[in-house]
Amino acid sequence: MLLLVVSIISYLLGSIPFAYLITKAFTGKDIRKVGSGNIGTLNTFRAVKESKGTKMGIVGLILVLSADMGKAILAIFSAQKLSIYSSLYNTTIFLILAAAFVVVGHNWPIFLKFHGGRGAACLMGIFLYLDPISLIIWGGTLLISSIIADLVLEKRAVFKISQIFSSIGNQMVGRFIGIILGWVFLSFYNLQIFYIAFVPVVLLLIKNIDRLKGYIQELKSKNIH
Repeated sequence: MLLLVVSIISYLLGSIPFAYLITKAFTGKDIRKVGSGNIGTLNTFRAVKESKGTKMGIVGLILVLSADMGKAILAIFSAQKLSIYSSLYNTTIFLILAAAFVVVGHNWPIFLKFHGGRGAACLMGIFLYLDPISLIIWGGTLLISSIIADLVLEKRAVFKISQIFSSIGNQMVGRFIGIILGWVFLSFYNLQIFYIAFVPVVLLLIKNIDRLKGYIQELKSKNIH
C-alpha cells in the first residue's frame, strides 16, 4: 500500500507543469506552441528570450529548473519518510519508485493531457538531493559530451553561456552519449544512485529518440550538400 502511495504522490508532483505555468506568466504564450514544443527548461529559455530578451530568458530558465528539480526532491524526500513505516521493503525500493514516477509524471503529466517534458531537470533534482557529487558527475559528463560533439560534428567551438545552452539543447548526439556515459560513470561512484537513476535515464533517452533521429537526418543532409 505504501509503495502505491509513493508512486501516486510522485506522479502527481511530477505532473505539475512549471515550464508551462512560468512561460504563460512571463509571455502569455503556450510553451507547447513555441520552439521545440517541449515543456521543459531549455524551451522555457527560448520562449521567454524570444519575448523578453536573454536576461529574462535566463530568469525563466532558472525558475523552471529550480521548480522541476524541487518537485523531484520533494518526491524523493516523501519516499524516504514513508519508507520508515514499511517492514517489507527497504528504502531503496521506495526511492526507485519515487524517481521513476516523478519523471513519468513530468514526461506524461495528467494536467496537460499527458504532453510533457523530457525529465532532465527532475533527474538533476534527484541527483542533487541524494548526493550533489552525483549531479556533478552526470551533468559534467553531459556538458562535456555535448561540447565535444559540437566541435567534432558541427566544427563549432563553444565559449559563451548562450552557446552552452544551445549545445546542450540541440546537440543530440552529444546529449545522448552524455546521458548514458554519465549514468555509467555513477556505477563506479555510488551503486545505489546508479540503480535509482536507471528508469529516469531510460525515460529521458526515450523522450530524446525522435530528436536524435531528426538531428542525424539533418547532419546527413548537410554532408550530402
